[in-house]
Amino acid sequence: MKRLQLEDLAKQLGYSKTLISMVLNGKGDQYGISKKTQTLVLEEVAKLDYTPNKFAKALRTGKSFFVGLIVADISNPFYSAIAKNIEMALFERGYNLMVCSTEENEEKEKRLIDMMINQQGVDGIIVASTAKDGLFLESPRFNRTPFILIDRVLPSYRGHYVVSDNYGGSCNIVNKLIEEGCKKIACLSITPRHLSSIEERIRGYKDTLDRKKITYLKELMIDIPFDNIEQGTKDVIQSLLRTHKDLDAIYTINNPIASAVLKAFRNADMKKAAAHLKLACFDDIDLFNLIDTPILSVSQPIQEIGKQAAELLMDVIDQKIIDKSVVTLPTQLIVR
Repeated sequence: MKRLQLEDLAKQLGYSKTLISMVLNGKGDQYGISKKTQTLVLEEVAKLDYTPNKFAKALRTGKSFFVGLIVADISNPFYSAIAKNIEMALFERGYNLMVCSTEENEEKEKRLIDMMINQQGVDGIIVASTAKDGLFLESPRFNRTPFILIDRVLPSYRGHYVVSDNYGGSCNIVNKLIEEGCKKIACLSITPRHLSSIEERIRGYKDTLDRKKITYLKELMIDIPFDNIEQGTKDVIQSLLRTHKDLDAIYTINNPIASAVLKAFRNADMKKAAAHLKLACFDDIDLFNLIDTPILSVSQPIQEIGKQAAELLMDVIDQKIIDKSVVTLPTQLIVR
């Protein structure tokens, strides 16, 4: 059976190929096509079972209409929510999203970028990078593809970013703990430590203690391995409760560690020993509203991160933005 072409549609519907193409690409409003005409075209197209040829469109425009998203862990509620918002924003512009996780493995990240560019032919990539610097993104193999970095800043990379105010949010949450009477606050971080978001949150923790004249204790600043969060967190909590009986609070750098802390406290003995502790987390997830334990948290503007990253990438792809653009979004302190 012969495939129905756009010119066939034009003949059968009595409209120009240009008008039909605009309607099918969701640009009817943009070009002043009436709602009545758009509805009629879409209804008739549905009856004729017409499917636009994406490959033909790619050849005609030079675009694949696919965007890659690379994050550390798509199972993390923070990244899955960002992915959802990016996908929604891209869909409105006629683009599809391809998502991959690196598991904080720098070499895997580079392989995924290479695959997306050289095998899948994506038009651009949004990435929460695990790399130590951004030099590899400027290599001839990658530098013709638009990149938007989210969540993390890479030293030496002269590109586009959409990030949260990690330092300010961390200062606010630690300051609130101190206002509530906490003087001995453990900070549970995560590997790899070189990530800019982690560095900024730790710097906020240390600087706030310093401003409040509270001595920073190195043994209260502990890294949890990314590949062993649950058991690693449990071991650390047991050690802290044993060696620092005057501990006031536990501040976790992200939500996976906070979730691991709550799991550890399901142990009756540990829960009893930690009953006096205040808990705080840089991240806010639905789980915190469903449990009895009150958790102080920093909420990142996830919807805005996703939306602005997608829109910024579209502008770069369309060459509306050439110079480096850095978007830093404010966080919100959530008190329970």
